[in-house]
Amino acid sequence: MLMTPFELAGALLATGSGILFLAALAASIVLIWEWRWALVGSALLLLGVSSVTATLHGIPALITANQWLSIVVGILLLGLSARFHPTGIVTRANANWLLRALALSFLLSAWWVVDPGVRAPLFSQVETDLLIWVALCGILLLSLTASPFFMGIGFLLLLAPLQSIAPVLMPGAGLSIFVGIAQILIALACAYLTLMQSAPVANQHRVTAPLNTPVAAQPSAAPTQTTQPSPRPVFRRPALFPARSAPATTAPSEPQPETQTSVEERA
Repeated sequence: MLMTPFELAGALLATGSGILFLAALAASIVLIWEWRWALVGSALLLLGVSSVTATLHGIPALITANQWLSIVVGILLLGLSARFHPTGIVTRANANWLLRALALSFLLSAWWVVDPGVRAPLFSQVETDLLIWVALCGILLLSLTASPFFMGIGFLLLLAPLQSIAPVLMPGAGLSIFVGIAQILIALACAYLTLMQSAPVANQHRVTAPLNTPVAAQPSAAPTQTTQPSPRPVFRRPALFPARSAPATTAPSEPQPETQTSVEERA
C-alpha cells in the first residue's frame, strides 16, 4: 500500500520523539519570541500535527491537502505583511523571557500534578495532550502581546485542535473546510492590521508644566526706530602753548544809598 506524502511525514512524527519534538516546537515559539522563528515554527508545528492526524486516523488525502493549503496561505499572508512592513511588527512582548519561561513551567507543573486525564473521542491520550498543549501555547501568545502579527500566530495555534478533531469526528460535514477558511480570514485580518501599524517614533524629551502655572505673555514686537549714524569724532592737535587764563572780572556792585553821616562830612 502506497503512502501519501502527508502520511510519510506523519509516520516520522507519530512516535514518542516526534510528539516531544512538536511539543518543544510549540514552547519555543513562546520562549524565543522572534517573528521569523514564529513563522517557521508555527508552519512546521501545524503541518506536523495535521500529518500525525492523517496517519493515525486515515484521513483522506484531499482533506489533508486542504488543511495544508490553509496553513500555508495563512503563514504566507503573515510573512508578506512582515516583509513589506517590518516596522509594523511589535517584537517586544509584555514580559521578558524569564517570565515566559516561568509561565510555561507553571503550566507543565500544574498539568503534571492535576493530570485531568481529558481525552477526546477516537483520540489517544498522547494526541489529546499534544493538542491541548498547542492550544495553551496559542493562548499564552495572545495574552503576552498586543501585536497583530503575534496575535495571528496565536490564533493559528489555537485553531489547530479544531482542525485536527473536525475531520475525525465529523468526516462528512465539511467542518474542516470551514476551519481552513477561518484560518485564512484570521491571518488576512492580522496581516492587514500589521500593515496598518505605524512606525515607532523616537522618544522625545517633553517638559510639562503644572496647570496653574501662568502663561507668560509674549513681548510685542517693538516699533523699529531709524537711527542716524553718529558723526565721526574730530581729532585736534594739542596747542603748543596753552591759552592764558582771562582775568577774573567782578560784577558791578549796585549803588548804595548815602547815609546821613556821609552828607555831614561833605558839608
